Amino acid sequence: MTITKNIPQTWNEAAEIVISKMMLNANSCYIAGFTSTEERQEFILETFENVVEQVFQNKTPQDEQSINFKWTAIAWSGLIGYANETKVSVDEAGMHLLKTVIGKQRMYGHGNISRFGVPGLVIRLNDKLERLKNIQKHDGPVLFEPLNDTWLDICGYSVIAIMWLNGWFMLELDAI
Repeated sequence: MTITKNIPQTWNEAAEIVISKMMLNANSCYIAGFTSTEERQEFILETFENVVEQVFQNKTPQDEQSINFKWTAIAWSGLIGYANETKVSVDEAGMHLLKTVIGKQRMYGHGNISRFGVPGLVIRLNDKLERLKNIQKHDGPVLFEPLNDTWLDICGYSVIAIMWLNGWFMLELDAI
């Protein structure tokens, strides 16, 4: 689902456009009682497997619209997971996500993502999904990594992937 209506001028604007779209999708699914936590996790894992196949195993050129849609589905599913875990509304979760991704972009800059692009994002998201599976085997946080941080990371990397696919990741941040 390539986003074309609004053309952002800054990284912050791009992140806000992506997250606003996520929140609309997540709110629709949340209100409709989309899935249980387990079903949501399974949906994310299945969707992610399709992304992995498309990025690493597909011999034909990537269908940008299809992969963008898959990243978007992972993002809004993760946002619902984060909202549920932190016991806040999807809108509050989205605002926290926006602050977080902008703050992390200020810390990391463009180089950590631009060096490997989508394949690097796939590997990073795989790490978060493995953490999600393992954390849920324990009672409470493992090494100070609460479940809500994992959901937030899943959303964050998905937002970055969507921004990358739309050609927006390399935009400059707004001045502080």
